[in-house]
Amino acid sequence: MTPVDYYPSNSLPVAPEVERGQLSAREMLNLMRDHIWEIVAATVVVFLLAVAYQLIASPIYSADVLVRVDPPEPNALGLALQNQETLPPPSPSPSTEMGVMRSRSVLDPVIDRYRFDISVKPRTIPILGDIADKFATPGQPNGAWLGLKSFAWGGEVVKFGYLNVPPNLEEEKLSLVALDGGAYELLGPSGELLLKGEVGKPVTGNGISAQIDRLAARPGTRFEVIRWNAVDATKRFMDSIKITDKVKDSGLIEIEYADKNPAKAAEVANALAQQYLASAIASRQLNDTQTLNFIKGELPRLLTDLRKSEEALKTYRAKANSMQPTAEAQSYLQGGLDLDKQIASLELQRTQLLDKYAPQSRWIQSIDTQLAQLKNAKSQFDNRFSGMPASERESVDLIRAQKVAETVYMGMVQKAEQLTVRRASTTGGAHVLDEAVRPHRPVKPDPLIVLPGGAVLGFVAGIFIVFMRRHVLVGVTDPRYVERRLSVPVVGEVLFSHQQSMLDRSLPAAARTPLQGGNRNTPAVPRGADAPELTGNGEKIDPSFGTSGNKILAQRFPHDASVEALRAVRTAMARDLAHTRNNIVMITGPTTSAGKSFVAANLATLHAEAGARVALIDADMRRGHLAAFFSQSNRGGLSEVLSERLPLRDALRHVGVEGVTFMSCGTRPENPAALLTRPRFREILQRLGNHFDLVIVDTPPFLAVTDASIIANEAGSSFLVLRSGMQSEEEIADTIKKIERAGGRVAGAVFNGIPLRRSTRNYGYATNYASDFGDVEAASS
Repeated sequence: MTPVDYYPSNSLPVAPEVERGQLSAREMLNLMRDHIWEIVAATVVVFLLAVAYQLIASPIYSADVLVRVDPPEPNALGLALQNQETLPPPSPSPSTEMGVMRSRSVLDPVIDRYRFDISVKPRTIPILGDIADKFATPGQPNGAWLGLKSFAWGGEVVKFGYLNVPPNLEEEKLSLVALDGGAYELLGPSGELLLKGEVGKPVTGNGISAQIDRLAARPGTRFEVIRWNAVDATKRFMDSIKITDKVKDSGLIEIEYADKNPAKAAEVANALAQQYLASAIASRQLNDTQTLNFIKGELPRLLTDLRKSEEALKTYRAKANSMQPTAEAQSYLQGGLDLDKQIASLELQRTQLLDKYAPQSRWIQSIDTQLAQLKNAKSQFDNRFSGMPASERESVDLIRAQKVAETVYMGMVQKAEQLTVRRASTTGGAHVLDEAVRPHRPVKPDPLIVLPGGAVLGFVAGIFIVFMRRHVLVGVTDPRYVERRLSVPVVGEVLFSHQQSMLDRSLPAAARTPLQGGNRNTPAVPRGADAPELTGNGEKIDPSFGTSGNKILAQRFPHDASVEALRAVRTAMARDLAHTRNNIVMITGPTTSAGKSFVAANLATLHAEAGARVALIDADMRRGHLAAFFSQSNRGGLSEVLSERLPLRDALRHVGVEGVTFMSCGTRPENPAALLTRPRFREILQRLGNHFDLVIVDTPPFLAVTDASIIANEAGSSFLVLRSGMQSEEEIADTIKKIERAGGRVAGAVFNGIPLRRSTRNYGYATNYASDFGDVEAASS
């Protein structure tokens, strides 16, 4: 056979690289349609798990209390200042108050009161213990299920009065075992006995002190006890509380606490609010006490200054016969009086701030700046009245000093009285607007969130599983990927055949390798055909076996959809033979179970159906089973011919298919690759190629052994059989690369065993059309 032309490489042009994971919207919809029942199953399973969670999970109740933070007083001394920036902000913002509510000064007393630093968890069997707890009443323990007395089965109650452990046992898992008569044992992490006591009585030992106020449990019930470190106990407690600004910067703060016990949720929320108020009250009382002490310390001095100013004014009036000030002196008195009051107030405020701040602080510096401005203004004011008589000016100065001293002293006396009253009845600058009440409905789990969320999560999980199976967990399932990424034309897409699966089950056990899959359908009646005598090398070839009972799908079920797809492969192969260096075609695959023997046997039959004389060779001398398709034995085949124990003509057989001559793999040799490298193998292929229209060689898996790489160099073209979902991207790419390195040429790929899905229904059109044609043909006959 003289080829017209020869292409040493793949005939398909190099396509732009497209990632396998990139799916178009239509491809994604097709993928979902193909696996719709898997997605539905995942959705149902996750939804049922959500229902089970809704029924089994312990309900969580939330209670909240609303606190209002009152606006602060701008000046602790009650004296108006010229600039409010003089003093530091006396009251924090609501965000700062929320920080105070989360402080340990507020949380620790509540933690100690309700023993949140001790966690007690009964030993239960997962899920089963939760179900049992649903039917229990707190304080009335259920009986032991399944005879497991050491486990808790609902209704158990343990309440610690206190538990103090040494640092080395903090946050260690201790075991509490209930005994008869209200007794109990506390065991260490290794099961060692630490304490043994009775309910309601304090007990000490091994550096541990404890008291259990209540223990309701069956004897033998075990509990896991952890004494948390103070820092970690605070962090854990903070996870169960939520503090928010109800309306931004309004001073309305909501404290929310969640617990399994609705009454306890309300009680703890109220306790947090009351503790915050108590802390605020204590803080304000402390500030009031400090201010009051300062005022009391200044009052004697202020009183002395007032007495001195009064005495000086009295002496001067007696000396000057109570001269009344003129209009000019009256104006001088009034203007200077206002300035002196402000100066006196600032000096008093500066003295108070020096107890808290350094002289270099911006608060003290601000007061010093204002004092300098006021004194400068007073100096300028005094200069305006420099021409006033000295006697009038002295009188006005004395009157002004007496009035300033009196104003400051009386103001401080009034402030001291106010602080005394407020300290006794202070509210801490905040009060509770709404107390927490016992909630009726749990906030978790919420069926309006859990159930729809379970359905959506199940649907998404189903899609994710399908996507992962297609792209990660299984091999390549898309024939277009092979063409796009590997530039190998897919000449046939063969659907999964139920008829072939039925034929596979009738094969001998040794040859029952998955070719297409299983089937429960009843086989159709095969077409009978007498085996004609074939000649090779001009000599008559005697058949070795009977010709009935072959398992070739193309002969038994010629109108099957898979056979129609293989006819397309036959057409592509015939067209490719016009451009090859010889008429030898290698059928191989990357790995086992790809269905290459199935494809080789059926292609040989289909070529013979078209009138070609075909030689079919099983070159898999390791695990070949092509002979089983024709109900024949492997003995007397290629291995015997290569080892020169059998002449070529005696190895060629009739198989019951007109136009097909078959050579089995023969008995299993010790070194098949060595036999294939002998010159005799090349001679056999050349002789068969000269006397047959087509020679099809079925080889072992390419990646498994080197046999196929030897044959690839002798074949004019190679066809790669891939099974849907069986080979990975790397395996296919490595096979193509190694075939080309061996001097072979990949003419195309056959995608075998494609499952029939909604997106592949169009493959059935050929079968339906062929069936209708057969009915018409039968009717006409």
